[in-house]
Amino acid sequence: MARALLPGIVAALGFGLALGHLAPLGPLGLGVSALFMVLAARYRRIPFLWAAALFLGAGLVRPTPLPEHLAFQLPLLRECTGRVVDLPEPTAKRLAFTVEVETLGVRLLAYGPQGNPVYPGQRVRLFGRYDIPEPQGFRDYLARRGIHGLFWAEHVEILEESRGGLLFWAAQARERLRALLRPLPSRAQALLCALLLGSRGLLSPEEKEAFREAGVAHLLALSGLHLGILVAGGWFLLRLLRVPRVLRHFLLIPMASAYVLIGGLRVSLLRAALMFGVLGLFWLLWERGWVARRWLDPLQGLSLAALLVLLVWPWSTLDAAFQLSFSATTGIVLMLPSWTGSRLRLRLPRGGRYLADLLAVSACAQVGVLPFLGASFGYLAPYGLVANLVLIPWTTALLWAGVLGLPLLLIPTLAPWVGRMLGLLAEPYLWVVARIGSLPGAVLPVGETFGLWYLLALWAFLILRALQEETRALPELGRGWHPAWPG
Repeated sequence: MARALLPGIVAALGFGLALGHLAPLGPLGLGVSALFMVLAARYRRIPFLWAAALFLGAGLVRPTPLPEHLAFQLPLLRECTGRVVDLPEPTAKRLAFTVEVETLGVRLLAYGPQGNPVYPGQRVRLFGRYDIPEPQGFRDYLARRGIHGLFWAEHVEILEESRGGLLFWAAQARERLRALLRPLPSRAQALLCALLLGSRGLLSPEEKEAFREAGVAHLLALSGLHLGILVAGGWFLLRLLRVPRVLRHFLLIPMASAYVLIGGLRVSLLRAALMFGVLGLFWLLWERGWVARRWLDPLQGLSLAALLVLLVWPWSTLDAAFQLSFSATTGIVLMLPSWTGSRLRLRLPRGGRYLADLLAVSACAQVGVLPFLGASFGYLAPYGLVANLVLIPWTTALLWAGVLGLPLLLIPTLAPWVGRMLGLLAEPYLWVVARIGSLPGAVLPVGETFGLWYLLALWAFLILRALQEETRALPELGRGWHPAWPG
Protein backbone atom coordinates (compact mmCIF):
# COMPACT_ATOMS: atom_id res chain seq x y z
CA MET A 1 0.00 0.00 0.00
CA ALA A 2 2.83 2.40 0.83
CA ARG A 3 4.26 1.88 -2.66
CA ALA A 4 0.91 2.92 -4.16
CA LEU A 5 0.69 6.24 -2.26
CA LEU A 6 2.40 8.55 -4.77
CA PRO A 7 1.27 6.69 -7.94
CA GLY A 8 -2.32 6.74 -6.64
CA ILE A 9 -2.17 10.48 -5.94
CA VAL A 10 -0.77 11.20 -9.40
CA ALA A 11 -3.33 8.97 -11.13
CA ALA A 12 -6.18 10.55 -9.17
CA LEU A 13 -4.89 14.06 -9.94
CA GLY A 14 -4.71 13.17 -13.64
CA PHE A 15 -8.25 11.80 -13.67
CA GLY A 16 -9.42 14.89 -11.78
CA LEU A 17 -7.80 17.28 -14.27
CA ALA A 18 -9.38 15.35 -17.14
CA LEU A 19 -12.75 15.55 -15.38
CA GLY A 20 -12.23 19.27 -14.80
CA HIS A 21 -11.66 19.90 -18.52
CA LEU A 22 -14.84 18.01 -19.37
CA ALA A 23 -17.01 19.32 -16.49
CA PRO A 24 -15.25 21.96 -14.33
CA LEU A 25 -16.17 21.80 -10.65
CA GLY A 26 -14.42 25.00 -9.59
CA PRO A 27 -14.69 25.93 -5.89
CA LEU A 28 -16.97 22.95 -5.27
CA GLY A 29 -14.18 20.57 -6.26
CA LEU A 30 -11.69 22.38 -4.03
CA GLY A 31 -14.12 22.20 -1.11
CA VAL A 32 -14.70 18.47 -1.53
CA SER A 33 -10.94 17.99 -1.81
CA ALA A 34 -10.41 19.81 1.48
CA LEU A 35 -13.06 17.61 3.11
CA PHE A 36 -11.26 14.44 2.00
CA MET A 37 -7.96 15.87 3.25
CA VAL A 38 -9.53 16.32 6.68
CA LEU A 39 -10.83 12.74 6.56
CA ALA A 40 -7.38 11.49 5.51
CA ALA A 41 -5.76 13.30 8.44
CA ARG A 42 -8.41 12.05 10.85
CA TYR A 43 -8.55 8.38 9.84
CA ARG A 44 -5.11 8.06 8.19
CA ARG A 45 -6.38 6.21 5.16
CA ILE A 46 -4.58 6.52 1.84
CA PRO A 47 -7.76 6.21 -0.34
CA PHE A 48 -8.96 9.48 1.22
CA LEU A 49 -5.78 11.15 -0.10
CA TRP A 50 -6.49 9.77 -3.55
CA ALA A 51 -10.03 11.15 -3.43
CA ALA A 52 -8.65 14.54 -2.32
CA ALA A 53 -6.27 14.58 -5.30
CA LEU A 54 -9.13 13.63 -7.66
CA PHE A 55 -11.35 16.53 -6.60
CA LEU A 56 -8.36 18.89 -6.38
CA GLY A 57 -7.63 18.28 -10.06
CA ALA A 58 -11.30 18.79 -10.98
CA GLY A 59 -11.37 22.04 -9.02
CA LEU A 60 -8.12 23.51 -10.35
CA VAL A 61 -9.21 23.66 -14.00
CA ARG A 62 -10.31 27.15 -15.06
CA PRO A 63 -11.77 27.21 -18.60
CA THR A 64 -10.66 30.19 -20.70
CA PRO A 65 -13.26 30.55 -23.45
CA LEU A 66 -12.61 32.93 -26.32
CA PRO A 67 -14.07 36.38 -25.51
CA GLU A 68 -17.22 37.10 -27.47
CA HIS A 69 -15.85 40.16 -29.25
CA LEU A 70 -12.84 38.17 -30.52
CA ALA A 71 -15.15 35.53 -31.96
CA PHE A 72 -16.34 38.26 -34.36
CA GLN A 73 -12.93 39.91 -34.94
CA LEU A 74 -10.75 36.89 -35.64
CA PRO A 75 -12.55 35.65 -38.80
CA LEU A 76 -11.85 39.08 -40.35
CA LEU A 77 -8.12 38.94 -39.55
CA ARG A 78 -5.86 39.36 -42.60
CA GLU A 79 -2.73 40.73 -40.92
CA CYS A 80 -1.34 40.33 -37.41
CA THR A 81 1.79 41.20 -35.44
CA GLY A 82 3.21 39.22 -32.54
CA ARG A 83 6.05 37.12 -31.15
CA VAL A 84 6.91 33.50 -31.91
CA VAL A 85 6.55 31.57 -28.64
CA ASP A 86 7.51 27.98 -29.50
CA LEU A 87 9.77 25.86 -31.69
CA PRO A 88 8.80 25.99 -35.37
CA GLU A 89 7.85 22.61 -36.82
CA PRO A 90 8.22 21.88 -40.57
CA THR A 91 5.45 20.11 -42.47
CA ALA A 92 5.48 18.84 -46.04
CA LYS A 93 4.79 22.30 -47.49
CA ARG A 94 4.76 24.81 -44.64
CA LEU A 95 6.37 25.81 -41.35
CA ALA A 96 4.12 25.67 -38.28
CA PHE A 97 4.70 27.91 -35.25
CA THR A 98 2.67 29.63 -32.51
CA VAL A 99 2.46 33.42 -32.46
CA GLU A 100 1.08 35.57 -29.65
CA VAL A 101 -0.86 38.40 -31.30
CA GLU A 102 -0.08 41.72 -29.65
CA THR A 103 -3.28 43.69 -30.24
CA LEU A 104 -5.72 40.86 -29.50
CA GLY A 105 -3.95 39.05 -26.66
CA VAL A 106 -4.55 35.58 -28.13
CA ARG A 107 -2.31 32.87 -29.55
CA LEU A 108 -2.70 31.51 -33.06
CA LEU A 109 -1.09 28.50 -34.73
CA ALA A 110 0.49 29.96 -37.85
CA TYR A 111 1.47 28.12 -41.03
CA GLY A 112 4.04 30.09 -42.98
CA PRO A 113 6.16 29.40 -46.08
CA GLN A 114 9.09 27.05 -45.50
CA GLY A 115 11.55 29.31 -47.30
CA ASN A 116 11.24 31.95 -44.58
CA PRO A 117 12.51 30.40 -41.28
CA VAL A 118 11.45 31.94 -37.98
CA TYR A 119 12.78 31.42 -34.46
CA PRO A 120 11.35 31.69 -30.94
CA GLY A 121 11.37 35.23 -29.59
CA GLN A 122 11.25 36.95 -32.98
CA ARG A 123 8.64 39.67 -33.51
CA VAL A 124 6.90 39.00 -36.81
CA ARG A 125 4.15 40.40 -39.01
CA LEU A 126 2.02 37.86 -40.83
CA PHE A 127 -0.05 38.44 -43.97
CA GLY A 128 -2.73 35.89 -44.80
CA ARG A 129 -6.06 34.73 -43.38
CA TYR A 130 -7.55 33.33 -40.19
CA ASP A 131 -9.15 29.90 -40.10
CA ILE A 132 -11.09 27.82 -37.55
CA PRO A 133 -9.34 24.54 -36.61
CA GLU A 134 -11.15 21.41 -37.77
CA PRO A 135 -12.24 18.85 -36.64
CA GLN A 136 -13.60 19.63 -33.18
CA GLY A 137 -11.04 17.39 -31.47
CA PHE A 138 -8.17 19.40 -32.95
CA ARG A 139 -9.91 22.64 -31.94
CA ASP A 140 -10.22 21.42 -28.33
CA TYR A 141 -6.59 20.24 -28.38
CA LEU A 142 -5.42 23.75 -29.32
CA ALA A 143 -7.83 25.52 -26.95
CA ARG A 144 -6.39 23.62 -23.97
CA ARG A 145 -3.05 25.21 -24.85
CA GLY A 146 -4.55 28.68 -25.13
CA ILE A 147 -4.47 28.65 -28.96
CA HIS A 148 -7.70 29.96 -30.49
CA GLY A 149 -7.32 29.49 -34.22
CA LEU A 150 -5.11 29.04 -37.26
CA PHE A 151 -3.47 31.67 -39.44
CA TRP A 152 -2.41 30.75 -42.98
CA ALA A 153 0.43 33.18 -43.69
CA GLU A 154 1.41 33.79 -47.28
CA HIS A 155 4.18 36.15 -46.25
CA VAL A 156 6.16 36.53 -43.00
CA GLU A 157 8.04 39.72 -42.18
CA ILE A 158 10.64 39.75 -39.40
CA LEU A 159 10.26 42.99 -37.42
CA GLU A 160 12.63 42.28 -34.53
CA GLU A 161 15.20 39.57 -33.91
CA SER A 162 15.06 37.22 -30.94
CA ARG A 163 16.93 38.06 -27.77
CA GLY A 164 18.24 34.50 -27.51
CA GLY A 165 17.55 31.93 -24.84
CA LEU A 166 17.26 28.15 -24.64
CA LEU A 167 14.35 27.88 -27.08
CA PHE A 168 16.16 30.05 -29.62
CA TRP A 169 19.28 27.89 -29.31
CA ALA A 170 17.23 24.70 -29.64
CA ALA A 171 15.45 26.00 -32.75
CA GLN A 172 18.75 26.92 -34.39
CA ALA A 173 20.22 23.51 -33.55
CA ARG A 174 17.15 21.72 -34.98
CA GLU A 175 17.34 23.79 -38.18
CA ARG A 176 21.06 23.05 -38.66
CA LEU A 177 20.54 19.33 -38.13
CA ARG A 178 17.60 19.28 -40.55
CA ALA A 179 19.77 21.13 -43.08
CA LEU A 180 22.36 18.34 -42.88
CA LEU A 181 19.64 15.78 -43.73
CA ARG A 182 18.19 17.68 -46.72
CA PRO A 183 20.51 16.06 -49.34
CA LEU A 184 19.06 12.62 -48.42
CA PRO A 185 16.23 11.06 -50.43
CA SER A 186 12.93 12.65 -49.38
CA ARG A 187 11.50 9.57 -47.60
CA ALA A 188 14.77 8.86 -45.74
CA GLN A 189 15.03 12.53 -44.77
CA ALA A 190 11.46 12.55 -43.41
CA LEU A 191 12.00 9.35 -41.39
CA LEU A 192 15.32 10.45 -39.86
CA CYS A 193 13.91 13.88 -39.00
CA ALA A 194 11.11 12.10 -37.14
CA LEU A 195 13.32 9.55 -35.36
CA LEU A 196 16.17 11.93 -34.47
CA LEU A 197 14.44 15.29 -34.01
CA GLY A 198 10.76 14.46 -33.53
CA SER A 199 9.83 16.40 -36.71
CA ARG A 200 7.04 14.14 -37.97
CA GLY A 201 5.51 16.78 -40.23
CA LEU A 202 7.67 15.75 -43.20
CA LEU A 203 6.13 12.27 -43.28
CA SER A 204 3.09 11.89 -45.50
CA PRO A 205 -0.34 11.25 -43.90
CA GLU A 206 -0.30 7.75 -45.44
CA GLU A 207 3.05 6.94 -43.83
CA LYS A 208 1.86 8.14 -40.40
CA GLU A 209 -1.31 6.07 -40.74
CA ALA A 210 0.78 3.02 -41.66
CA PHE A 211 2.75 3.38 -38.41
CA ARG A 212 -0.51 3.52 -36.43
CA GLU A 213 -2.02 0.51 -38.19
CA ALA A 214 1.17 -1.49 -37.68
CA GLY A 215 1.09 -0.70 -33.94
CA VAL A 216 4.42 1.17 -33.95
CA ALA A 217 3.30 4.82 -33.92
CA HIS A 218 5.28 5.26 -30.68
CA LEU A 219 8.50 4.95 -32.68
CA LEU A 220 7.77 8.34 -34.25
CA ALA A 221 7.27 10.05 -30.87
CA LEU A 222 10.55 10.90 -29.16
CA SER A 223 10.40 9.11 -25.82
CA GLY A 224 12.32 6.93 -23.41
CA LEU A 225 13.07 4.47 -26.21
CA HIS A 226 15.01 7.08 -28.21
CA LEU A 227 16.63 8.70 -25.19
CA GLY A 228 17.52 5.30 -23.73
CA ILE A 229 19.17 4.17 -26.98
CA LEU A 230 21.25 7.33 -27.19
CA VAL A 231 22.16 7.37 -23.48
CA ALA A 232 23.12 3.68 -23.56
CA GLY A 233 25.32 4.28 -26.58
CA GLY A 234 26.89 7.33 -24.95
CA TRP A 235 27.54 5.34 -21.77
CA PHE A 236 29.22 2.60 -23.81
CA LEU A 237 31.46 5.08 -25.64
CA LEU A 238 32.45 6.85 -22.42
CA ARG A 239 33.26 3.50 -20.83
CA LEU A 240 35.51 2.65 -23.79
CA LEU A 241 37.31 5.95 -23.18
CA ARG A 242 37.73 4.89 -19.52
CA VAL A 243 35.79 7.87 -18.20
CA PRO A 244 35.01 7.36 -14.47
CA ARG A 245 31.46 6.25 -13.70
CA VAL A 246 30.58 9.38 -11.68
CA LEU A 247 31.81 11.64 -14.48
CA ARG A 248 29.70 9.71 -17.00
CA HIS A 249 26.56 10.71 -15.09
CA PHE A 250 27.62 14.36 -15.04
CA LEU A 251 28.28 14.27 -18.80
CA LEU A 252 25.19 12.36 -19.86
CA ILE A 253 22.60 14.27 -17.78
CA PRO A 254 23.29 17.64 -19.52
CA MET A 255 23.49 15.82 -22.89
CA ALA A 256 20.07 14.28 -22.23
CA SER A 257 18.71 17.71 -21.23
CA ALA A 258 20.01 19.23 -24.46
CA TYR A 259 18.35 16.45 -26.46
CA VAL A 260 15.04 17.18 -24.69
CA LEU A 261 15.28 20.81 -25.83
CA ILE A 262 16.26 19.93 -29.39
CA GLY A 263 13.46 17.35 -29.48
CA GLY A 264 10.93 20.09 -28.79
CA LEU A 265 10.22 19.59 -25.05
CA ARG A 266 7.73 16.83 -25.86
CA VAL A 267 5.94 15.28 -22.90
CA SER A 268 7.17 11.74 -23.66
CA LEU A 269 10.77 12.94 -23.93
CA LEU A 270 10.49 15.09 -20.82
CA ARG A 271 9.13 12.11 -18.88
CA ALA A 272 12.07 9.98 -19.96
CA ALA A 273 14.58 12.70 -19.10
CA LEU A 274 13.09 13.23 -15.64
CA MET A 275 13.23 9.50 -14.94
CA PHE A 276 16.80 9.35 -16.21
CA GLY A 277 17.75 12.29 -13.97
CA VAL A 278 16.17 10.66 -10.91
CA LEU A 279 17.88 7.35 -11.70
CA GLY A 280 21.24 9.04 -12.27
CA LEU A 281 20.97 10.97 -9.01
CA PHE A 282 20.05 7.78 -7.14
CA TRP A 283 23.07 5.91 -8.49
CA LEU A 284 25.37 8.78 -7.54
CA LEU A 285 23.99 8.71 -3.99
CA TRP A 286 24.20 4.91 -3.87
CA GLU A 287 27.85 4.92 -4.93
CA ARG A 288 28.53 7.36 -2.10
CA GLY A 289 26.78 5.00 0.32
CA TRP A 290 24.07 7.54 1.18
CA VAL A 291 21.10 5.39 0.03
CA ALA A 292 20.39 1.66 -0.10
CA ARG A 293 20.03 0.00 -3.49
CA ARG A 294 16.75 -1.65 -2.48
CA TRP A 295 15.22 1.83 -2.16
CA LEU A 296 15.28 2.23 -5.94
CA ASP A 297 11.71 2.06 -7.28
CA PRO A 298 11.12 3.06 -10.94
CA LEU A 299 7.40 3.42 -10.21
CA GLN A 300 8.09 6.31 -7.82
CA GLY A 301 10.38 7.98 -10.37
CA LEU A 302 7.69 7.62 -13.04
CA SER A 303 5.07 9.03 -10.66
CA LEU A 304 7.28 11.99 -9.79
CA ALA A 305 7.83 12.72 -13.50
CA ALA A 306 4.07 12.54 -14.15
CA LEU A 307 3.36 14.85 -11.20
CA LEU A 308 5.82 17.47 -12.47
CA VAL A 309 4.36 17.33 -15.99
CA LEU A 310 0.78 17.68 -14.68
CA LEU A 311 1.73 20.63 -12.47
CA VAL A 312 3.48 22.46 -15.32
CA TRP A 313 1.05 21.50 -18.12
CA PRO A 314 -2.30 20.52 -16.55
CA TRP A 315 -3.89 20.19 -20.01
CA SER A 316 -1.56 17.29 -20.89
CA THR A 317 -3.78 14.78 -19.07
CA LEU A 318 -6.14 14.77 -22.09
CA ASP A 319 -3.36 14.57 -24.68
CA ALA A 320 -2.63 11.28 -26.40
CA ALA A 321 1.13 11.87 -26.11
CA PHE A 322 0.97 12.06 -22.31
CA GLN A 323 -1.47 9.17 -22.02
CA LEU A 324 0.44 6.81 -24.32
CA SER A 325 3.86 7.68 -22.91
CA PHE A 326 3.04 7.25 -19.23
CA SER A 327 0.66 4.29 -19.66
CA ALA A 328 3.22 2.35 -21.71
CA THR A 329 5.96 2.99 -19.15
CA THR A 330 3.61 2.10 -16.30
CA GLY A 331 2.79 -1.21 -17.97
CA ILE A 332 6.51 -1.99 -18.29
CA VAL A 333 7.35 -0.97 -14.72
CA LEU A 334 4.50 -2.96 -13.16
CA MET A 335 4.48 -6.11 -15.27
CA LEU A 336 7.99 -6.64 -16.62
CA PRO A 337 9.53 -7.71 -13.26
CA SER A 338 7.25 -10.78 -13.30
CA TRP A 339 9.03 -11.87 -16.47
CA THR A 340 12.60 -10.83 -15.61
CA GLY A 341 12.43 -12.79 -12.35
CA SER A 342 10.83 -15.90 -13.84
CA ARG A 343 12.57 -19.27 -14.07
CA LEU A 344 11.52 -19.66 -17.70
CA ARG A 345 13.62 -16.65 -18.69
CA LEU A 346 16.71 -18.03 -16.96
CA ARG A 347 16.41 -21.29 -18.89
CA LEU A 348 16.51 -19.57 -22.26
CA PRO A 349 19.79 -19.26 -24.21
CA ARG A 350 21.30 -15.79 -24.42
CA GLY A 351 19.98 -15.01 -27.92
CA GLY A 352 16.52 -16.36 -27.13
CA ARG A 353 16.48 -14.42 -23.87
CA TYR A 354 17.15 -11.15 -25.74
CA LEU A 355 14.26 -11.77 -28.15
CA ALA A 356 11.97 -12.87 -25.30
CA ASP A 357 12.86 -9.74 -23.30
CA LEU A 358 12.09 -7.54 -26.28
CA LEU A 359 8.76 -9.29 -26.78
CA ALA A 360 7.95 -9.02 -23.06
CA VAL A 361 8.70 -5.27 -22.99
CA SER A 362 6.53 -4.75 -26.05
CA ALA A 363 3.69 -6.83 -24.58
CA CYS A 364 3.78 -4.94 -21.25
CA ALA A 365 3.73 -1.59 -23.04
CA GLN A 366 0.86 -2.71 -25.30
CA VAL A 367 -1.26 -3.75 -22.30
CA GLY A 368 -0.64 -0.35 -20.72
CA VAL A 369 -1.60 1.70 -23.78
CA LEU A 370 -4.56 -0.47 -24.83
CA PRO A 371 -7.35 1.83 -23.55
CA PHE A 372 -5.76 4.98 -24.92
CA LEU A 373 -5.07 3.47 -28.33
CA GLY A 374 -8.68 2.41 -28.60
CA ALA A 375 -9.97 5.80 -27.43
CA SER A 376 -7.59 7.88 -29.59
CA PHE A 377 -7.70 5.99 -32.88
CA GLY A 378 -10.90 3.90 -32.62
CA TYR A 379 -9.03 0.67 -33.30
CA LEU A 380 -6.32 -1.63 -31.98
CA ALA A 381 -3.29 -2.99 -33.85
CA PRO A 382 -2.94 -6.75 -33.12
CA TYR A 383 0.35 -7.05 -35.04
CA GLY A 384 2.09 -4.49 -32.82
CA LEU A 385 3.98 -7.15 -30.86
CA VAL A 386 5.56 -8.69 -33.95
CA ALA A 387 6.19 -5.30 -35.54
CA ASN A 388 8.04 -4.05 -32.45
CA LEU A 389 10.13 -7.20 -32.36
CA VAL A 390 11.41 -6.36 -35.84
CA LEU A 391 11.43 -2.58 -35.82
CA ILE A 392 12.87 -1.66 -32.40
CA PRO A 393 16.33 -3.16 -33.19
CA TRP A 394 16.07 -1.57 -36.64
CA THR A 395 15.22 1.78 -35.04
CA THR A 396 18.32 1.46 -32.83
CA ALA A 397 20.48 0.93 -35.91
CA LEU A 398 18.84 3.88 -37.69
CA LEU A 399 19.30 6.20 -34.73
CA TRP A 400 22.98 5.44 -34.34
CA ALA A 401 23.56 5.51 -38.10
CA GLY A 402 21.96 8.95 -38.11
CA VAL A 403 23.92 10.23 -35.10
CA LEU A 404 27.26 8.97 -36.47
CA GLY A 405 26.40 9.95 -40.03
CA LEU A 406 25.46 13.58 -39.33
CA PRO A 407 29.08 14.82 -38.89
CA LEU A 408 30.14 12.87 -42.00
CA LEU A 409 27.47 14.68 -44.05
CA LEU A 410 29.56 17.84 -43.57
CA ILE A 411 32.39 16.31 -45.64
CA PRO A 412 31.55 16.79 -49.35
CA THR A 413 33.39 13.65 -50.52
CA LEU A 414 31.66 11.41 -47.96
CA ALA A 415 28.18 12.99 -47.96
CA PRO A 416 26.85 11.06 -51.04
CA TRP A 417 27.99 7.71 -49.62
CA VAL A 418 26.57 8.43 -46.18
CA GLY A 419 23.31 9.55 -47.77
CA ARG A 420 23.03 6.30 -49.73
CA MET A 421 23.74 4.23 -46.62
CA LEU A 422 21.06 6.04 -44.61
CA GLY A 423 18.65 5.68 -47.51
CA LEU A 424 19.31 1.93 -47.67
CA LEU A 425 18.39 1.66 -44.00
CA ALA A 426 15.34 3.96 -44.14
CA GLU A 427 13.54 2.91 -47.33
CA PRO A 428 13.09 -0.80 -46.41
CA TYR A 429 12.07 0.29 -42.89
CA LEU A 430 9.15 2.28 -44.30
CA TRP A 431 8.28 -0.57 -46.67
CA VAL A 432 8.08 -3.07 -43.78
CA VAL A 433 5.85 -0.70 -41.77
CA ALA A 434 3.51 -0.29 -44.74
CA ARG A 435 3.33 -4.05 -45.37
CA ILE A 436 2.56 -4.88 -41.72
CA GLY A 437 -0.10 -2.19 -41.61
CA SER A 438 -1.77 -3.57 -44.75
CA LEU A 439 -1.97 -7.20 -43.56
CA PRO A 440 -5.47 -8.71 -43.11
CA GLY A 441 -6.69 -8.09 -39.56
CA ALA A 442 -4.09 -5.38 -38.87
CA VAL A 443 -6.85 -3.06 -37.67
CA LEU A 444 -9.32 -4.19 -35.00
CA PRO A 445 -12.11 -1.57 -34.56
CA VAL A 446 -13.40 -0.92 -31.04
CA GLY A 447 -16.32 1.11 -29.70
CA GLU A 448 -16.05 4.75 -28.65
CA THR A 449 -16.43 3.88 -24.95
CA PHE A 450 -13.83 1.07 -24.97
CA GLY A 451 -11.11 3.15 -23.33
CA LEU A 452 -13.42 4.55 -20.66
CA TRP A 453 -14.71 1.14 -19.56
CA TYR A 454 -11.19 -0.30 -19.58
CA LEU A 455 -9.89 2.51 -17.36
CA LEU A 456 -12.85 2.36 -14.98
CA ALA A 457 -12.37 -1.39 -14.56
CA LEU A 458 -8.64 -0.90 -13.96
CA TRP A 459 -9.25 1.94 -11.48
CA ALA A 460 -11.81 -0.14 -9.54
CA PHE A 461 -9.41 -3.09 -9.45
CA LEU A 462 -6.57 -0.94 -8.07
CA ILE A 463 -8.80 0.58 -5.38
CA LEU A 464 -10.08 -2.84 -4.29
CA ARG A 465 -6.55 -4.19 -4.23
CA ALA A 466 -5.36 -1.26 -2.10
CA LEU A 467 -8.27 -1.60 0.33
CA GLN A 468 -7.64 -5.34 0.60
CA GLU A 469 -3.96 -4.79 1.47
CA GLU A 470 -4.85 -2.13 4.03
CA THR A 471 -7.48 -4.39 5.66
CA ARG A 472 -4.92 -7.17 5.99
CA ALA A 473 -2.46 -4.78 7.61
CA LEU A 474 -4.88 -3.52 10.27
CA PRO A 475 -4.83 -6.54 12.63
CA GLU A 476 -1.03 -6.47 12.74
CA LEU A 477 -0.38 -2.76 12.82
CA GLY A 478 -3.26 -1.38 14.81
CA ARG A 479 -6.30 0.48 13.65
CA GLY A 480 -4.87 3.97 13.80
CA TRP A 481 -1.53 3.50 12.04
CA HIS A 482 -0.24 2.61 8.60
CA PRO A 483 3.33 2.24 7.31
CA ALA A 484 2.72 4.80 4.54
CA TRP A 485 2.28 7.54 7.15
CA PRO A 486 5.19 9.24 8.91
CA GLY A 487 5.52 8.52 12.59
